[in-house]
Amino acid sequence: MKDKKDSFGTYLGEPSAEQLNQFFYLHEKDLEIISTMRLSSTKLGFSLQLSSLRFLGTFCTDINTIPENAIIYVAAQLKINPKEIHNYKRRQTKDDHVKLIKNIYGYKEFSHLKKYLSNWLLNRAIYTTESTNMLFDMLLKKCLDEKIILPGFTTFSRFIASIVEKAEEQLYKQLALIPTNKEKKQLLNLLELVGTPVYGATIKMDILRTPLTDYSLKEISRGFERLKQFQTFSTENWQIKLIPEGKIKILANYAFKAKAQLIQRMSEQKKIALLVAFIYIYKRKAMDEQILALVNFFETIFRRAKNKEANERLRTIKDLDRAASTLSDIVEFVMIESSNNSDSSIRSQILKKYSEESIYSAVTQVRKLVKNEQEPIAIVELLTTYRKFKKFIPDILITLNFDSNNYGNNCKELWSFINNRFPKPITYKMFQTIEHTLPKKWVYYIQENPNQTNKCVLIAAIECLIQSFKRHDIYISQSNLYNNPMDCLLDKQTWLQQKGIVLEQLGLPSSGEEVSLWLKKDLDLSYKEALRRWPTSNMARIENNSQLIVSRLKKVYENKEEKAFKLRIQQLLPKIDLTDLLLEVNQQLNLTQLFNHLNDKDTKMKDLDISLLAVLLAEACNIGFSPVSKNSIDSLKYDRLIYVNHHYIRVDTLSAANQKIIHAHRKLAITKLWGDGYMASADGIRYTTPQRSLYSKSNPKYFGRGRGITFYNFISDQYIGFHGMVVSGTLRDSLYLLEGFLNQPSELTPNQIMTDTAGYSDMIFGLFALLGFQFSPRIANDKGTKLWRIDSDADYHELNTLSQNKINLTLIQTYWEEILRVAGSLKSGKVNATELTKALQRNGQPTELGKAITEYGKVYKTKHQLRYISDEIYARQILEQLNKGESRHALCRNIFYGRKGKLYQTYYDGMEEQLNALGLVTNAIIYWNSLYLEKVFEQMKKEGYDCSEEMLRKQSPLISDHINFVGKYTFKYEQELSDGKLRPLNLEKF
Repeated sequence: MKDKKDSFGTYLGEPSAEQLNQFFYLHEKDLEIISTMRLSSTKLGFSLQLSSLRFLGTFCTDINTIPENAIIYVAAQLKINPKEIHNYKRRQTKDDHVKLIKNIYGYKEFSHLKKYLSNWLLNRAIYTTESTNMLFDMLLKKCLDEKIILPGFTTFSRFIASIVEKAEEQLYKQLALIPTNKEKKQLLNLLELVGTPVYGATIKMDILRTPLTDYSLKEISRGFERLKQFQTFSTENWQIKLIPEGKIKILANYAFKAKAQLIQRMSEQKKIALLVAFIYIYKRKAMDEQILALVNFFETIFRRAKNKEANERLRTIKDLDRAASTLSDIVEFVMIESSNNSDSSIRSQILKKYSEESIYSAVTQVRKLVKNEQEPIAIVELLTTYRKFKKFIPDILITLNFDSNNYGNNCKELWSFINNRFPKPITYKMFQTIEHTLPKKWVYYIQENPNQTNKCVLIAAIECLIQSFKRHDIYISQSNLYNNPMDCLLDKQTWLQQKGIVLEQLGLPSSGEEVSLWLKKDLDLSYKEALRRWPTSNMARIENNSQLIVSRLKKVYENKEEKAFKLRIQQLLPKIDLTDLLLEVNQQLNLTQLFNHLNDKDTKMKDLDISLLAVLLAEACNIGFSPVSKNSIDSLKYDRLIYVNHHYIRVDTLSAANQKIIHAHRKLAITKLWGDGYMASADGIRYTTPQRSLYSKSNPKYFGRGRGITFYNFISDQYIGFHGMVVSGTLRDSLYLLEGFLNQPSELTPNQIMTDTAGYSDMIFGLFALLGFQFSPRIANDKGTKLWRIDSDADYHELNTLSQNKINLTLIQTYWEEILRVAGSLKSGKVNATELTKALQRNGQPTELGKAITEYGKVYKTKHQLRYISDEIYARQILEQLNKGESRHALCRNIFYGRKGKLYQTYYDGMEEQLNALGLVTNAIIYWNSLYLEKVFEQMKKEGYDCSEEMLRKQSPLISDHINFVGKYTFKYEQELSDGKLRPLNLEKF
């Protein structure tokens, strides 16, 4: 709060030109009142009191503190000498002016409206997740907007603190009343000491607080025990829906991170409230982790069995060749002899040429090596690992209470049968009653090998379960990631109420008939526009009259002037250490004040900003805290850095600081040269994770023989990064694209998103189009691009043979109402976009609704392709934006240099926090570079360089040669850079 105290009701530096126009401009009414005053000093004094009240929210008690530019601005309007303000001294006159302003302009005292403000603030404190700092700002804004005169800082801050405390007490009381008396005892028992420490736990709650580290047998077994403890609490019966989930999450996160001793010292009501929030939120997270671990564990077994069979197949290929060659010779001989001989002595003729033993040996070898096409993949290998499958079946039956949609009914029926039978073996006769629930390949194998029935049924059941979880055919209500996304859509009654508003916002037709006409006309126009540009376009060619081959864009090389321009930029930019850069950006933007404590209380720590910047640098550079810690300086002591990292560095605080950088960067004039903020790109940067983690996966292309994760991030056309999310391994980017785009928290509102070729699918085109966004992936295809049409009779000339694929308009019409409900649910944030996409796609076997959205997407995919192949400017625009993302990734790698650029976090939260810290530091560098580039361009203009918009637009803030990332880390502010001043440029001649 110290920064707020310094700026509360007082001037901090000179108001900007924009602020002068907004708050210090005198209107006609003001001038009428002022004209009745006799003395020039009185007129100027009254005007400045009124302007100060509008700007600060309170009267200025000391005229000497009013900035000179404000006095000059007001005096100029009155045509009075600014020095007249020194004659405005009489106390009675000032008091009279205060009363006059209150009476005429309707300003009210804060103390007279305490009840009204208390009710308003209490509602916000109870029903929103706004921090104390945010509530401070919101109340301050309300007072300014509603002409309520601010009291002193102490009165104002104490008023907010009392309301926050009241809201907290009310929340604790509500939560503490939810569990039964029996459950309250269970909750308090979680704070008891563990007899024998388990996995480093000191109290029983620590066992629940420890996430799974990987998907080993040991961890999965621990996960099941942890899940069973969570399930002793019937959270599904808790009456908790009236309490905002955001509030519950904040308390749950606090309970997750807080030390056991701290929770034990709290009042019983607060203890129970925190534990209720923790159990309610983390029970679902525990379920997500457990299912993810099971999916990864069993998928690994299936993959290894498949690979082992493939290797064995390669090893025995020569034996198969010899045996097959022998049998082919015999068959050929039989065919020849049977045509030449009318008697039945063929057998004796064969045996003269081939021994009976060699014939039967070849037959046996072929039967052994040749796989029947109906046989399941690597089934023999899977049977050798049967114990691993059987081990977890009892726990699956106890803990995973799942339901199914129509596609998952067979799987559910199969598991219901196993639940009634297990642990007794399943006989072949029993198998015949559940044969319809199993995949055909498994049925075939069991029929051929009835003695393996029990093992095969159980392995097949787990395979079906894993696949069904991934397709969302099977779901668990007490889960975040594996629930039924279709249940999360707006219910039909709510949808009918909101439909009109959603259709208006998204500009969509209300009926299937309307959308058919609209799509037909829209696609036809795109074809005509593409044909108009086709003769002059070099973006594609048609081969064999049936294949559309997209050309690669030619690289644009820099000329001598551009190279010299970039070299001069590098020469002029000040050389700077990363520590100094972060300190300077913090001086400019006060980023560290946005990092509040986990319990949202004010800290008494001195130099907390230094500690925060040191932690951010250590995390972003991936070097740990030892290189930045100094035991001789309190703010940089190792233990303090650990404490600050644990209690202040969170995704929400990192996001708040990042939003401030984005806001400041957007206001810089130079950013308008690079873009208007309405375009963005998304791409992933890969990180190897040497330590075992539940969230890392293998991919030889990116991680070699190791494992890793992807940080999928979004970059504005102004180079700034505005969102990022951790993705396991290198899963298909398009699955996470829409979720990241919809959930990004920044003030930027891009409406066009670019991705690389791997980042799109027809369904993603459809979902983006429904929500009013333009999806523009790069097309890199030298094997033929597919175009779609609606009108079978339309003549598209050169493109006729390429557009024979017909879009199923009937399917779109049939499901249009449901398609609109999906769009409305996504727009309102009711459903997770990634999980909904997975449920609709069903791992390559889409639902009927999914097929309808895919058909809709084909329209917009074709529109995009038609423009891409006929408009080089459009194609190059996409490439340039993707290059911005690649360049930003290169800067991230330069910053993240420690430990060979490998990510050593084990848990998802740790990965998310460290990579978001990297994103914040990267954005700080981009902001600093942009700020100084403006100054550099001014200097280069004086030096006679071509500083046209075209030249400046080609320059990038993603440069780092002038920044030192390594070495000794010293954190000390430079006082000469206060009040927004900048460093001098490096004007040395080269």
